[in-house]
Amino acid sequence: MIIIHDLEFEYHYKLIDMVLERPESTMRSCTLAMLVEPVELYVRDFHDLLKLKLTGKIDSDISRILVEILLGLTNDDARKFKETYEQLFESSVKNDIEIVQGETSIISKLLIQLLEGKRYDESNSSATIAKTIAKKLYEATEDTPAIDYDTFIRIFTRDSFSQLSTIFDIYEDKYGRPIQEAIERQFQGQLETECFQDIIEFTRSPNRYYSKLLRQALEKTPVDYRTLIRIIIGHEDKDLGEIVLEYSKAYDETLDETVKNHVDIAEIKRLLVLIITKGEDIAVNDGGQVRFDHVNNSGSTASGINLPTTSGAYATGRRLSHEAFDKFVNAFKTIRPH
Repeated sequence: MIIIHDLEFEYHYKLIDMVLERPESTMRSCTLAMLVEPVELYVRDFHDLLKLKLTGKIDSDISRILVEILLGLTNDDARKFKETYEQLFESSVKNDIEIVQGETSIISKLLIQLLEGKRYDESNSSATIAKTIAKKLYEATEDTPAIDYDTFIRIFTRDSFSQLSTIFDIYEDKYGRPIQEAIERQFQGQLETECFQDIIEFTRSPNRYYSKLLRQALEKTPVDYRTLIRIIIGHEDKDLGEIVLEYSKAYDETLDETVKNHVDIAEIKRLLVLIITKGEDIAVNDGGQVRFDHVNNSGSTASGINLPTTSGAYATGRRLSHEAFDKFVNAFKTIRPH
């Protein structure tokens, strides 16, 4: 952020706008993700998915991805998310959700409630209330749910994660059945069931949840770069180290090893490994030239910029900022000599 502001102040380079001027590509998405705050990254992904779905450019359902984007937001993040969305796209995220997902659908209500940013603090957990809710979940049947949908959504979007975890534990301990069974009875639709099961999985272990998503993204053909970029770069300053550790436990190999084996765009492979390992560099083909215009792993005649090389432990933030600032200045002077 310091580099971006200094470039604009000293040289009138609006770096984010300059990146957005480039043709859409995976490299552009990756570069943009590094230049914006995590919440803005999530906002842009959320909006892009809604737009792609609305225009018919994506066939698969996006509900679970939308839920995943919002699950890790704090109450303050949720409020900032709505404000940023409206600033960037001059539209209410609530209205856009209802247009794409349906005004009265369960998924729309779930997403909108997640964005309310009214989840209780961890200190507000109550074992007594948890027992009552667990009992109601157990008593529900396919024909007569014990908790109406709106109340059910409020429980999953307002109760603290520690309270939700207590509800799940009580249910499983007392009735000898997984909480997922209660979800399946509450919702007949597979999509709704999967979204709420994702919330259960996140509640149990956010790091394991994100590890699984990373594994799935890396094993897809083609690789799901949107998810990789959102989770790895979006969580870099938050909990990426814990996610990386959980990944190693779950899959008996390190995340950087999987990235090296599956990511087929050399520049992005290099960048992700640098982030995951906090400085371990790998060689890049063709002399390490990083291109904004890398589309579908093919070359282009448009100009590119060099990605700074980093090896070993990180030096102080001030020194790195000055070095990176100088590199950006030189790169953009080449592109725009004035």
